[in-house]
Amino acid sequence: MSVYLDHNASSPLHPEVLEEMMPFLASTYGNASSLHQSGRFLRSAIETARARVAGSINAHPDNVIFTSGGTEANNLALKGFVEIGPQTTFISSQQEHASVLNPLKQLQQAGCSTYFLPVDADGLTDVNVSQQLISKHAPDLLSLQLANNETGVIQPVEQLARFSHANKIPLVHCDATQAVGKIAVDFQQLDVDMMTISAHKFQGPQAVGALIVKSAAMISPQQSGGYQESARRAGTENVAMLVGMGKAAELARIKLQERQSILLELCRYFEQQLVTIGGVVIFGVNATRLPNTSFFAIPYYHGETLLMQLDKAGFELASGSACHSEVTLPSHVLSAMGVDEDLALNAVRVSFGIDNTRQQIDQLIGTLNDLINQLPAVMRQVAN
Repeated sequence: MSVYLDHNASSPLHPEVLEEMMPFLASTYGNASSLHQSGRFLRSAIETARARVAGSINAHPDNVIFTSGGTEANNLALKGFVEIGPQTTFISSQQEHASVLNPLKQLQQAGCSTYFLPVDADGLTDVNVSQQLISKHAPDLLSLQLANNETGVIQPVEQLARFSHANKIPLVHCDATQAVGKIAVDFQQLDVDMMTISAHKFQGPQAVGALIVKSAAMISPQQSGGYQESARRAGTENVAMLVGMGKAAELARIKLQERQSILLELCRYFEQQLVTIGGVVIFGVNATRLPNTSFFAIPYYHGETLLMQLDKAGFELASGSACHSEVTLPSHVLSAMGVDEDLALNAVRVSFGIDNTRQQIDQLIGTLNDLINQLPAVMRQVAN
């Protein structure tokens, strides 16, 4: 059985989450909008889930708009706030997830203005430079991720949100998809107006997430239909998925310190072994990162080739490049950090979960060394 080391892409469903979901998949039926007994039961289950999600991030249940996942929540945040028009201005960072960058491209094509905050060599958004750009362009909305999905670098969201509000910037959105379940996330403390989360990143089910909003009045629905989610997001609710998200959020809150400790120990142990490999580069190493994430490159080993070789050996990791037809492109995150394209194409990400072990890390490092030793000597000399 393969060793799964790609938890930033999606984390395994927690057994307690599945147990709580099962009655809603196997024997419970009805529509939560119905007034009869079955409908009322489902409505109660949804509101319990909403309260659990809110409680996990220090928000009020009324702040929670359930969505089909992080992508929909990000789109709703960027496209759904009131007053949007051709003169609307956005500011974001160069290394956001595609579910932020691509909507921003669409909004640019519609006549909106978009500016991007630069990052340093470790992938950290510079506060002083960002404040200058925010003051200069006075955006209608600032959107900044809390933690990068590739490097794991944690961004200064709270500082920039407070600065933005002090300078009369109307709205601040934070994509916290990768952060929940790995670090403490406090909606109130971050001082943002909207925040995106996604259940499958913290051992909940896939295809369910939420946009957390300070006020429902700031959101204009992006799909027409019924009055679900207080008329902010139409469509019959998938109750089992919402129940699962609620349970996963509750577990993420209760077990946060335990998870952080386990993940940090695993990641530190891995990187201690990793740096013994000649020439290896760890990205974002000088910044504060998520406790479970290590993004690295071996200069003489192409990332996708290494990924496939590791997959054959029974290790599931992620590549730092994107394939479009027959063209392989380097990670846009690493490009924003100024990383050389050849090195960026070698990038590979390990993201740990609480069920991973030191023994698995030893096996992975051993396999990496075996694969490197199989390379021609002239390639391995690049590291020396």
